[in-house]
Amino acid sequence: VNMANKDNKDNKMEANSLGKHISGQFNLELDDCRNQVLKMGGIIELQLKHALEILNSKDIVHAKKIIKRDMKVNALEVDIDALCLRIIAKRQPAASDLRLIMSVVKTITDLERIGDVAVKIAKTVIENQNKKYPPLISIENMG
Repeated sequence: VNMANKDNKDNKMEANSLGKHISGQFNLELDDCRNQVLKMGGIIELQLKHALEILNSKDIVHAKKIIKRDMKVNALEVDIDALCLRIIAKRQPAASDLRLIMSVVKTITDLERIGDVAVKIAKTVIENQNKKYPPLISIENMG
């Protein structure tokens, strides 16, 4: 009888710890997703800031850095999108969790587009480096 009770307790403990582990793992995956989006947003913010600065400075070195850094932004978008798909496939989230994940997918697409705008600005600066144009005094305020 004691062995039966012990086995029963062990099974309950495994089930409880498994349930907590899955939920805890799900929370870790959501946190990882959130952190990756914040990282991507931070990079995009710097990209746009630097792109607006080089419009007046015509700094070709920084323009090339913006273009090169865009590869990292594109890779982050792919990674975050894959993470979201994995979470949906593995966890089958419902209601608010699913809405959160879908909003992340939409957000990273928009962030990537903003990054592309920064690259477009950098390429324009490189293409027009020898042309004269009046300083764009208020353009940084618009960004």
